Amino acid sequence: MTSTLIAPPVPVRAARPAAHAPAGRFGLARWGGFAAAAVLAAVTSGVPLPGLAVTAGGLLAMAGVAAAWLALGAVAATVPVRRLVAVAALWASPLLISRPLFSGDVWSYLAQGLIVARGQDPYTLGPAQALGADSAVTRHVSPYWMDTPAPYGPGWEALSGLVGRLTGEHLAAGVLLYRLVAVAGVLMIAWALPRLARRAGVPASRAVWLGLLNPLVLWHLVTGVHNDALMLGLLLAGVELVLAGAGLGAPAAAARVVAGFGLITLAANVKVVAAGAGCVLAVHLARRHRRPALTLLLAAGGGAALTVAICLGTGLGFGWIEALGSSSGVHSWLAPTNQVGFLIGGAGSLAGADLTAGAIHAARTAGAVAGAAGAGWVLWRVYRGRTDPLRGIGLLFAVMVVCGPVLHPWYVLWAILPLAASARSVREVRRLAGVSVVLAVALPPAGHGVAALAGGYALAALVVAAAVPAYRLLSARPAPLLAPLPA
Repeated sequence: MTSTLIAPPVPVRAARPAAHAPAGRFGLARWGGFAAAAVLAAVTSGVPLPGLAVTAGGLLAMAGVAAAWLALGAVAATVPVRRLVAVAALWASPLLISRPLFSGDVWSYLAQGLIVARGQDPYTLGPAQALGADSAVTRHVSPYWMDTPAPYGPGWEALSGLVGRLTGEHLAAGVLLYRLVAVAGVLMIAWALPRLARRAGVPASRAVWLGLLNPLVLWHLVTGVHNDALMLGLLLAGVELVLAGAGLGAPAAAARVVAGFGLITLAANVKVVAAGAGCVLAVHLARRHRRPALTLLLAAGGGAALTVAICLGTGLGFGWIEALGSSSGVHSWLAPTNQVGFLIGGAGSLAGADLTAGAIHAARTAGAVAGAAGAGWVLWRVYRGRTDPLRGIGLLFAVMVVCGPVLHPWYVLWAILPLAASARSVREVRRLAGVSVVLAVALPPAGHGVAALAGGYALAALVVAAAVPAYRLLSARPAPLLAPLPA
């Protein structure tokens, strides 16, 4: 029984956050992410540390950035876009002066640029053959790509040639210029994402958080210096111009649409996959006009004409078409088609048969067929008006990523960025965030051998496993002093 001398206790309600709570969480996430990014840059800077410490410290710093990003997502909808862009700049600032992490592709860019600068053909010669094994740049190129011609478009190779002429074999200067190019791409992403989100009826702040602030952008576009940054920046800016022009009257509409398709064509001349966005937008415009076939013909013809002009104007010709598949010679372990081949090959090895190469080839062929069918399905839905063009671009790239023969974590950004600006449901946002976090810690920041890699992941997992219960204990709400007495 409850004593009549004591007033009945007031029911304990779930605590509502104070007015300043979101601001407090925002500040904690902002500075926590910056500190973790700074630690990542510090432990991978080349300071004399054991490989195990570098791997574990880098992974823990990466987990810290990912945790801060998720925490920021809880309040992102209440934060203006400009403040989120400022957070992105803050988190990126330590990584702008870090060593290239997560991949050595920038060294291949440097080598290909030198090949172009010396008047050689990057589409027939690999770094070792063109520059020689004694070149400082060649020595930094991964053994996988020593003899591999460039798989990129003539626009990118022309830009690489300019970097090669400006920096020669000065490695630090070359990396700096490529990082500036990557930053230019990220700035275009920052310009386009909120505009595309508003056009799609999606909260702009949420799109900027999910897209621009995504750890994969920090890892692979900023510090990884991948040319995907320039490709995605040109692509998203072009998509915004095309969609903006589609809602205007002529001639302003025509000017914006032409400019938008021009940017997308430039993106495809960095990486040819960007042409997929042009296909989706062409189908979207064809649906809106009385002569759909003429619209498709004009879009395809304009893109082809600009590409021919780039090929001839740069003097690089059309060798890039034959060299497109050169990167698929290395079996990417993340690609689902390759995983199927590895599983079949592993099963065959138990029976004494070597089936891996044949199984991977068969799985890749099946993936190509499935990818073509999936791409056709996406384009048909866009043409019928069942899928908006921005979401269609994200889905088309998702099909390419899943069914393609090569998959790296930064490839997922092809799909995540358009989908971040078109995702309307909380469930879809959570799925995109979950995929991003998993892939954000799937690749270590630097390689130090198998033992250091395994030990670093194990040590980082132990630290996280110990930290989570401690965090829950420290953050647990204390029991009220006047708790209700038992009846």
